[in-house]
Amino acid sequence: MFQPHSAMAQCRLCAAEPTESAAAGNTGTETPLNIQIIANLDFSRLALLNRAGGEVELDPQSGQRRVSGAITDLGGLSLHGQGRLTGEPGRLVRVGLPERIVLSAPNGSTAELVKLDTDLPAQARLDRDGRLTFSFGGRLRVTGNASGQFRGRIAITADYE
Repeated sequence: MFQPHSAMAQCRLCAAEPTESAAAGNTGTETPLNIQIIANLDFSRLALLNRAGGEVELDPQSGQRRVSGAITDLGGLSLHGQGRLTGEPGRLVRVGLPERIVLSAPNGSTAELVKLDTDLPAQARLDRDGRLTFSFGGRLRVTGNASGQFRGRIAITADYE
């Protein structure tokens, strides 16, 4: 049986590049870019029907859950993750997500979190208050006889453009 899952995101304080005014000789300091996770990614309750496994996808924009393969939805509330960036107002930012994360359960079972994505546009920009909230989702792949409450850390990075 596949138990509720929550992938905890790892927050990081990212080093920032010098601002244009600093590059021009102005010695003002730049506001560091900070990531805060305000909602964890949670695929809710699922059951594996056979060893062939399957996937559960959480859409980063709508939070909609789609199940495929030999997995059945046992109900419960699934949540896409949410993060908040704070930094220099008006600056363009780039958010990076890992390609693949191995999640583990206390009983030794593992699953993979793949195809992580955000709802951010290609040119993401902090607002006039220096904030930007974004959602993230991905696909949970389960195979074999995996069971348990899977956990892992998502190393999200952010940099000024």
